[in-house]
Amino acid sequence: MAYPRMLQDNVLIVIEPLETQTESGITLVRLETGARDRRIAKVLSVGPGYWTGCRHCGTSKTTFVPTELKPGDRVIVDATAGQDYSLDISVPRHNKSPEFQEVCGERGAFRIIREQEAHCIVVSEDEQAAA
Repeated sequence: MAYPRMLQDNVLIVIEPLETQTESGITLVRLETGARDRRIAKVLSVGPGYWTGCRHCGTSKTTFVPTELKPGDRVIVDATAGQDYSLDISVPRHNKSPEFQEVCGERGAFRIIREQEAHCIVVSEDEQAAA
C-alpha cells in the first residue's frame, strides 16, 4: 500500500471510530470529558527517526534515535494530538494506491503526529501470548 513517506519522527495515523456498542450488545454513552480524551489510531507510515545534539557544529555528541513504531501498530493518542489533514479521494493522484480510500475513508482524512505524542501501543491478547 502506498502512503506518503514520513520524515524524522513523524507518524501518519488514522483515528479509529469510537465504539458505540460492546460485543454483548450494551450501548455505550459517550460523555464529553474535554480535550484530554484518548483515541485509538492505526499507524500507516513512520519516519526513520531523528538526531539529537548538533550534528553540523561537531562540538557536541550527536545520536540518531530511530522510531519504535511501525506500520500496522495501534496506538493511543490524545484526541487533539497532531495535525488533521484530508485528501480529496476523487482526484486521481500518482502517489495514492486504491487501498488508500479503504483505510482513510471517503474524504481521505488522516493525521500526522510526532512519535512522542503516542502514549502506548495497543497489543491484542494473541500478540501478548506469543511474546
